[in-house]
Amino acid sequence: MTEFRAMEGVSGSKNASLKAKASKFGVKLPAGLFVLLCGMFILSGLNEAFPQSRMELRAKLIGKSPAGFTGSEPAVVGRKSPMLAALASMAVPGLGELYAGRYDIGKYSTITEVSLWVLYTGLELYSDQVRNDAINYARLYSGAQVAGKPGQFFVDIGNFLNTSDYNVKKVHDGYYGLIYTSPSDQWQWQSDANRTQFKSLRIKADTYLNYGRYALAVIFLNHLVSAIDAGRLAANFNASAATSVGGLPNSEGIYLKLAAGF
Repeated sequence: MTEFRAMEGVSGSKNASLKAKASKFGVKLPAGLFVLLCGMFILSGLNEAFPQSRMELRAKLIGKSPAGFTGSEPAVVGRKSPMLAALASMAVPGLGELYAGRYDIGKYSTITEVSLWVLYTGLELYSDQVRNDAINYARLYSGAQVAGKPGQFFVDIGNFLNTSDYNVKKVHDGYYGLIYTSPSDQWQWQSDANRTQFKSLRIKADTYLNYGRYALAVIFLNHLVSAIDAGRLAANFNASAATSVGGLPNSEGIYLKLAAGF
C-alpha cells in the first residue's frame, strides 16, 4: 500500500510528482478524482485568502459567534431536526423518537397509543351494544316507535311513564313547542320498573360513550407529550453530536489522503 497526501500549499510541481508516482506504480487517477483534487486545492487557497469568512462559517455550524470561536469546537454532522421530530410524533407517537435515535424511550408512547385506541374501540363498541339493548327494551315494553328517533326522545321516555304525563309536564312549564302530538311519538310503559330499567341502560350507554371521549382526550395528550419529547431528544442528539464529533479543519489547512493498493 502506497499513500499519497495532498496537503494545503502543495505546489504545482508536487501535484505533478503525485501523478508521476501514481503512473509509476500503474495507477491511473480517474478524471473525477483529478477534479476533486483540483477542487481541494482551490478550497485550500480560499481558506487562506478569506480566513474571516471561514471563521464565520464554522461559527454558524456550531452556533457560536465568530468572536467567541476558538477553532477547537467540533462541527455537528448528521443533525436531527427537532421540528421534524415533533411533527412526526404528533402524527404517530414514538415516530419522532425513532427519528431522533431514541426509540427506547419512544416505544412507550407507541405502546400507550395502541393501548388507548384499543380501550377507545372497546368503550365505543360496548356503549353501542348497551344502547341497542336499551332501544330494543323500549320497543318491547313501552310500545314506542324507536326507529330514527333522536337522543332526546329516549331521554324523555326514560323520564315519563307515558306521553300524556310528559305533555302535561311541558304544558305546565310553558314549553308548548316540546309537546309530542304525532302518533309515532306515543309511548306507554307496562310498568314503572320497566321505565326505570330502560333509563338505567340508557345512562350506562351514555357513561361508556363519555369514557370513550375521555380516552380520545388522553390520546391527543399522548400525541402532544410524545411530540415535545421527540423535539427534546432531537435537540439532545444534536448537542451530543457537537461534543462527540471532530471539528472542521483548523488553520493547518485541508488535506486529502489517498491510498493505492497493489
